[in-house]
Amino acid sequence: MENLIFFTLVASLFINFTFGAMKLSGVNRTFLSMYKGILESSVAYVDKDGYPIKPYFLQDTLEDYVTNYLDKNLTRYVTHYEASIYYFNKEDETICTSEYCQAVKISLECDINYFFHYSKARNFYINTKQ
Repeated sequence: MENLIFFTLVASLFINFTFGAMKLSGVNRTFLSMYKGILESSVAYVDKDGYPIKPYFLQDTLEDYVTNYLDKNLTRYVTHYEASIYYFNKEDETICTSEYCQAVKISLECDINYFFHYSKARNFYINTKQ
């Protein structure tokens, strides 16, 4: 009887680790392969009056695109995730308080199961050739 309980416990841990590792790999692959088209389509080159300026991220558009991408691609791996988007200045990496930000940090956190927790962040910059 003790052997049956022991082997049941070992088998359940093995299954939990196996499926948890597969889900963790899927979440990591989904987040790291977020294609640059999401970010490129949220870049503007003119201000609100139509005058050309340095390119910057349209914050509302970027947040909608990233949320939509993560909602569509992470639902098969996790039921809940937390994505955060921080805008900062490219030159000195301080927090950007204006709406003309040229750098963004996207972070993702989620619980896969009892053993695995995913937490990663990526930085994206707008590089202009001068």
